[in-house]
Amino acid sequence: MNTRLPPYVLNSVLIASVSLAVAGCSGQSIPGSQLIGQNVYVAPVIKPLKVIASNVNAQTLWQAKTGSSVSNVKLHPFANQTAIYTANGSTVSARNKTTGKIIWSNPVGEFISGGVNGDETTVFIGTRDGKAVALDAKTGKIKWISALGTEVLAISTASQGRVVFRTIDGKLHGLNDTNGDAVWQRQQRTPKLSIYGASVPIIVDKGVIAGFDNGKLAAYVLESGSPIWEVTLSVPKGSSELDQLVDIDGRLKPLGNALFASNNNGRMAGVNMGNGNVGWAKVFSSITGADANENGVFSADEKGHIWKIQPLNGKSVWSQDDLENRQPTTPTLTASGSHAVTGDRQGNLHWVDTQSGLITARVSGDPVGYHVPVLIDGDVVYALGKSGVLTAIRSK
Repeated sequence: MNTRLPPYVLNSVLIASVSLAVAGCSGQSIPGSQLIGQNVYVAPVIKPLKVIASNVNAQTLWQAKTGSSVSNVKLHPFANQTAIYTANGSTVSARNKTTGKIIWSNPVGEFISGGVNGDETTVFIGTRDGKAVALDAKTGKIKWISALGTEVLAISTASQGRVVFRTIDGKLHGLNDTNGDAVWQRQQRTPKLSIYGASVPIIVDKGVIAGFDNGKLAAYVLESGSPIWEVTLSVPKGSSELDQLVDIDGRLKPLGNALFASNNNGRMAGVNMGNGNVGWAKVFSSITGADANENGVFSADEKGHIWKIQPLNGKSVWSQDDLENRQPTTPTLTASGSHAVTGDRQGNLHWVDTQSGLITARVSGDPVGYHVPVLIDGDVVYALGKSGVLTAIRSK
């Protein structure tokens, strides 16, 4: 029987995790805490926040309550030209991007565990009972439902007639995005103990790349599911079960011909997307992924320290510890690239200057905190918190 650990459980027992970033973007770690002796728990000390002199880089536009959330389920917001979409409980909603007002809201009848993703015409979500669901992006009407057998954790965008669903049993399902028919299926071995969650599969050119709980990153032909290459980011090590967790749950980030990805108890690395060759790799404890542009790869380690790393060789440019033990989400670059935005466990959203590493702006969002990265849509940042509060912020 396989066991899934919620991220907050990991936070309370791990001192470190390790990540691998593939030439573009991936990697953030979960700050850990310590177990001393047999029964004495010492909680990590959360570093007090420094006062921000001015907040010129961020202006809150609106906030909306999308419903009650489940803390260990990672549901991402999705935006297209029409609306901003969220899922909560068993309901999918579309909101006006300018005002936050509801356009449509549709209960799908099952608990939603994966998504949201899509394109201009269709929104995709997955359920805990193993259903893949497609809804009309403009009306919310259900287009099709496909049974996948086990809980859905993550969903790719739709491209070239395909959409790819990742389920909790380590399977990738390539579906026809028009009618939901199963076209192909691939599976990687799932360890007995793993972290609850999965990285979002990414579609690049005519392939799809996904991370798995066994520490492997794999590329497949999008149309047929045929294997292209496979890379092991790290293998289980250490004497305890927690030491052997090697899940790839962080954001996978393509950049040119390179990909950046991360895994628990592993490393950060730059990988050639054409052939799967590792260009560089470094020990770096992180599980939540990274973002990147030509100037740097931005990630957070298990202590909550934010890092800028050179994309070509993996060398560190700077790091800063202002968010120590605050469990920052994946630093996400603004449209201009001048800042990386990250949320923390206490509901703060921080703007980190990508040149200096200094935090130049801060906004209060969901008071329960964040565990999924913010979404950048032009000059607007959308942040969806653990309790379902969606905040829209204009970013300079």
